[in-house]
Amino acid sequence: MNVQGQAFALVESGAKGLRLAACDELALSLGLRPGQRLADARAQVPDLATTLHEPEKDAAALLALARWCERWSPWVALHEPDGLILDVTGVAHLFGGEASLLADMVARFHHMGFRLRLALASTIGAAWAFARFGNAQAIVVAEDQERARLGELPVEALRLDRDSLITLKRLGLKTIGSLYSIPRSEIARRFRGSTQISDVLVRVDQCLGEVEEPLSPLTPQPSFSVRHALIDPLIANEGLFSLLDQLAGRLCHRLEREVMGATRIILKLYRTDGSRAILDVAFSIPSNDPLHFVRLLKPKLETIDAGFGIDAMSLEAEGAAPLDPYEPGFLENEAHFIHDFAELADRIANRHSEARIARLEPAERHLPEWAEKLSPPVLTPFPLGQLRNMRPLTLLDPPEKIEIMAEVPDGPPLRFKWRQLSHRILRMEGPERIAPEWWREEEKMRRPRDYYIVEDEEGRRFWLFREGIYGEPHSSSPGWFIHGLLA
Repeated sequence: MNVQGQAFALVESGAKGLRLAACDELALSLGLRPGQRLADARAQVPDLATTLHEPEKDAAALLALARWCERWSPWVALHEPDGLILDVTGVAHLFGGEASLLADMVARFHHMGFRLRLALASTIGAAWAFARFGNAQAIVVAEDQERARLGELPVEALRLDRDSLITLKRLGLKTIGSLYSIPRSEIARRFRGSTQISDVLVRVDQCLGEVEEPLSPLTPQPSFSVRHALIDPLIANEGLFSLLDQLAGRLCHRLEREVMGATRIILKLYRTDGSRAILDVAFSIPSNDPLHFVRLLKPKLETIDAGFGIDAMSLEAEGAAPLDPYEPGFLENEAHFIHDFAELADRIANRHSEARIARLEPAERHLPEWAEKLSPPVLTPFPLGQLRNMRPLTLLDPPEKIEIMAEVPDGPPLRFKWRQLSHRILRMEGPERIAPEWWREEEKMRRPRDYYIVEDEEGRRFWLFREGIYGEPHSSSPGWFIHGLLA
């Protein structure tokens, strides 16, 4: 364990034994450097305290910091092993401007015990260069000054490999500005390999914004998002609920302007200790109702441990879709039914994680008892008007055997007996032939069905079928069944 006033370093295995991987300030002031052999370091500083370097833990910690940095921007990317890149385009004004944004970052990182260097520039390359080789801890570089100020930095600020840097220095090119005045053809002539010169020129162009450098954020940019940072952290639920109301209203206002509805929203809460909590809600149909958002998120928010306080929150619509027009009113119709059922399904599904809500909808299958599938409750609304042209809503599972009287064996029924009651048929429609699904191995042995819709003397309607065809070779006589009841 390191004690106050004792130099400290991390060590790692190298080709020729243990070497220093990182040093604290005291170790650096005593002349130790990363990459130095441990034996040489101990000879120089006998009481040097060390521990084994674990890069996987560094990577995990860097990832956690990156997630926490989403409090400032939804676009955060890793620059391993020790850097983070944030795209703050269009968000700096939320924190009082660019300088205030960097000051807020410095203060919060220092509060957690981190030291850092920050730079804000128009390109990733320029920001990287100023952060590592600039003359201040936090730098905001005006776009019209970037070229001149970049020219003062060493060529190491171009993110080049070791061989390229050695070649540049042999040519006397020690600063980025020294590359500006030399024709590119002349630079290319002095390099041995085309790959090296290509890397040098691309890095210069990326810094100056002449070549676009894509940013790959940890998470895709949300369709719509709102965020709020607090001066004083919140611990009490009342304050969190009030802030949730504000965020839901602002997010829904943005959705409403685009005639869009969220299909999934994510609430992110950022704690002062560098951790965060995430709550998500999925919707059956697109919604931009702030009351519905709060109704679903509030029970989950009650379970969150605020720790030492939550000082920032963001609400994002991870998915969005065009919103069907819906006007609340006194007249009930199909739209009202779908909307109300969707809200009920949302409350059940999001309050009880073990709940599994689904609905049945038609499927392309020959046998009526299999012509259905499970689907999300209302995500793709099924027009209720189509029910009139469908099969009977009430099917018997399995179909029940009945006794039939007909004029000829393969003719339509005149009377049938079901559950000890006899029914005389007055009207009839059919037959409708439904063949088995011969392409399915398990269906090859099934027999075709002839369906009839019949009505008895009391006006009751039934769905009957004959399974099999008279005269089929090597088959038993056809049987009659009742399969459904019609309204």
